[in-house]
Amino acid sequence: LWDICWACLLFEGDVDGPGVISSLDGLISPLLTPVSFLLVFRLGRAAVRFWDSRAAFGKLVEICRDIASTAAVACKHNKHNNNINSNWGLLHDDFARWVCVFPIATKNFLRPDLSCAKDGTTRRGEIGPLLSEEDAREVLTPVKNGGGSMEFIAPIHVLDRLRECAYVLSFGDGSAGGASDRVSETVQLLQTQKGTAIYRQLSGQIDTLNGAWGAMERIAATPLPFVYVVHLRTFLLLYLFLWNLQGVGSNGWKSIPALLAASWALLGIEAAAVECERPYQLHANHLSLGKMCVVVAKNVAQTMKTVGY
Repeated sequence: LWDICWACLLFEGDVDGPGVISSLDGLISPLLTPVSFLLVFRLGRAAVRFWDSRAAFGKLVEICRDIASTAAVACKHNKHNNNINSNWGLLHDDFARWVCVFPIATKNFLRPDLSCAKDGTTRRGEIGPLLSEEDAREVLTPVKNGGGSMEFIAPIHVLDRLRECAYVLSFGDGSAGGASDRVSETVQLLQTQKGTAIYRQLSGQIDTLNGAWGAMERIAATPLPFVYVVHLRTFLLLYLFLWNLQGVGSNGWKSIPALLAASWALLGIEAAAVECERPYQLHANHLSLGKMCVVVAKNVAQTMKTVGY
């Protein structure tokens, strides 16, 4: 539309088109360098944020696999610990369920404004039989506006439950096995040391889950500064405005298709940066968080089947 208006004004009106263009050439050409640097930096930062988001959720999937395998193998062979009751299988089953729920809680946390994230029925259907109704109500507690630090954050709740389950699986309820001679005390000490090693590893993996979620939280909450985006768009529109004037004035009507394609390409770079800056929504170019949650659930189920639960 700009090109057509400039062409009509310069070639159909009483305006000396070549004279006007020659006087503006020194003003238009120097704008190309700053606009190019701004666009390259903008797209580069958006690509880094997209990659970091992908890497963070990939790390989350990886640690969910590791922690499920570690708990399944170590705690299965720790079942003879006198401090652990006969329900060790159920304890590990609860632990595995919370591992599967954590990616779902993280996904809903990153998508708070979507209707599917606010719909309690849809969110309950995502969890399915992984949690009891009571536990599901705790995880699905809505965040109240203005709650500040007292808002309920589902990923934190799931991490707390994971750490609690890890402690019980490692040490049991803390009650002694009943024997008081030196041999039983030695066995008790060895069991405690073994539980300490197991808990240290599980706790470290839970810390890594927390770090992966925190990385995605920072990306979702901190876009590029507004002043930078405004500055870039102002310079970009100014450059395109003057560049189209120069192109039409120098080459006439035949330059319009080329100018249109070039303008579309430059504006498309900015649009691509906006799309990739926070890749957590339900868009075609964003991360498939739901599929990753399904992958975690299937991997944990395979681990439990392989180990013999």
